[in-house]
Amino acid sequence: MKAQVWLVVLAVSFWGVLLGCFVLDVHRTKNETYTYCDNVVIPTGGRNRITYALQFIKNNLSQAPKNIFISGVYRKSTIQDILMGRKIDDDLNFILEKRARNTKENAKEINEWIKGNCIKEILMVTSDYHMPRSVLELRHLNIEVKILTHAMRSEFDFRFIFNCFKEFHKITYAGLKHFFENM
Repeated sequence: MKAQVWLVVLAVSFWGVLLGCFVLDVHRTKNETYTYCDNVVIPTGGRNRITYALQFIKNNLSQAPKNIFISGVYRKSTIQDILMGRKIDDDLNFILEKRARNTKENAKEINEWIKGNCIKEILMVTSDYHMPRSVLELRHLNIEVKILTHAMRSEFDFRFIFNCFKEFHKITYAGLKHFFENM
C-alpha cells in the first residue's frame, strides 16, 4: 500500500512540475519582431484575438499583408461585424472561414487554405497560451509551411493560469494522439 501511495505522489508531482513548466514557458516566451509577412492567420476562440491581431498588423508591419485569414468566425458574421467601425486599409484581403469550431478544425481549415493557395509562409497571431497547440495542430497537418508566430500577451493572473491549465491538458492529449497515430 505504501508503494502505491508513493507512486501516486510521484505521478502528481511530475504532473505538477510539467504544468508549472508549461505555464512559465508560455508566460516567458518573447515575441519575435516581424515587419512583413504576406499571409496573416488568426485562429479565433479567445477574447480579443481579432482586435489584437488587427492592431498588431496596423502598428508593427511596415507593409500590409496580402491576406488576413480569420478561422472559426461565427457563421453569420461579416467583415463589417468583425471590423466594428475600425479604420482599416481598404486594400486588405480578408478571408473569413466559418466552419471551424475548435483548434483542430482551425488548423484543418488554415491548412486547406495554405495548400489551395500554394502559401509557403504565414504569420499566426493568437493568444500566448493558445499558440503552442495551434502550432502543433497545424504542424501535424503541414510540415512544409513556415510558421511565424506572434502571441497576444496575457496578464499573469488567475484567468491566464486557468487557461494554461486547460491548454496544458489539451496539448498533452493532442501531442500523444499525434504521436500514437504516427507509430
